[in-house]
Amino acid sequence: MKVLSIGAHPDDIEVGMGGTVASYCKRGHQVLMVTSTIPNNFSMRYKEAENAAKLLGADFLCMELPPDELIFSRALVRRVDEIVKAYLPDVIYCHWNHDSHQDHVALSNAVVAATRKNTCPVYMYEQTIPGGITPYSFRTQMFVDITDVIDKKIDSILAHSSQVGNNGDWWAYGVKGRAMYRGYQMNVKYAEAFEVIKDIVHM
Repeated sequence: MKVLSIGAHPDDIEVGMGGTVASYCKRGHQVLMVTSTIPNNFSMRYKEAENAAKLLGADFLCMELPPDELIFSRALVRRVDEIVKAYLPDVIYCHWNHDSHQDHVALSNAVVAATRKNTCPVYMYEQTIPGGITPYSFRTQMFVDITDVIDKKIDSILAHSSQVGNNGDWWAYGVKGRAMYRGYQMNVKYAEAFEVIKDIVHM
């Protein structure tokens, strides 16, 4: 299986679904982690993102969009279209479309538009931590048990050392705490939750 995971910035995917990425890779599936923009400290954060993807077992691609161009537009949809056509994924993951960060919302909307031909399922991972308050609620519709790869998820987040410095050590604890809460909901130790845009079943 070929899995495409798309995030606006370095560390977004790791926080939102790093355990799911690691689980796919552990089971022999191919995962491509795509980051849209690196808003600052490009060289350092690019290397951190590469290292984090490697820890999870995934491949890494940066679209290298200027931060001001990460808006919902024909140009952004076209860029996502190109990646989807080149990679031909069996499943796609992206940001939640009600995330409090405008870049995340723009990218999520572009993914929905780019997957209009309905060739594969599309799921949204939870809002990135840290994140703001929104007037919407995440509708948990799918869980992935990440108990056996929780350490890889946390290690991939800590690989973004520049952001650990910005967010503090509690950042990783917050992410792990949410995974524990989601795990409790589905009777495992750690889990990640997703909202379904579409789930395509081939009989």
